[in-house]
Amino acid sequence: MKKIIPFALIIAGCVGQDILIDEVTPEVRITNPISTMEVNTSYQFEYMFLDNVGMETEPSSVLWTTSDMLKLTIDNAGLAQAIDNGMVTVSIFVSTGELEADTSITFEITGDPTMMLEGDRSGTITTTSSYVLEGDFVLSEDGEDLIIDIDENYRADDNLPGLYVYLTNNPNSPSGGYEIGPVQVFSGAHQYVIPEVDIFEYDYLFYYCKPFKVKVGHGEIE
Repeated sequence: MKKIIPFALIIAGCVGQDILIDEVTPEVRITNPISTMEVNTSYQFEYMFLDNVGMETEPSSVLWTTSDMLKLTIDNAGLAQAIDNGMVTVSIFVSTGELEADTSITFEITGDPTMMLEGDRSGTITTTSSYVLEGDFVLSEDGEDLIIDIDENYRADDNLPGLYVYLTNNPNSPSGGYEIGPVQVFSGAHQYVIPEVDIFEYDYLFYYCKPFKVKVGHGEIE
């Protein structure tokens, strides 16, 4: 016989979690990285800036630079022109005045342009609370749809009320994230199909006790 847990105890357990700290380190990403570029071709780099709560923000200042202007030039809009063979690093620095971030990628000028980060992404869900939450997952793309396949080793506590799952860039909060919806499967393999979301847009699968605003666990997307 399934044990019935009084609702008051469930609320107490959920509310009793630590208060969340939403702030994270600002981050800029090159969203269309490459591993190679052909001589005498151009390539338009694009970026995403995430502020100190993981929300996409438009910076007031953007600076693109190249490690070797004899091999590659790049303008303030991120348009690169390949000149000669060799390894080169492209960097971007962004600022809002109060927040700033930078990142870079290194690639070779030689052959046809190809994506550096092709293929699937994956991760492991772990609990950050007293509730059971675990399992592996894989992200892939099907046309314009993002597919999240949760592995058969997945388990979640079905006594927790209002458990929701999100995609987010903030490991502490769903702020600025994408709400996938309420958790309806608590054991075994299942799948989420998310329209028009890029595979590199988010870095965390995030589980959240929505009625009481408490994090239950997450999985970093590698």
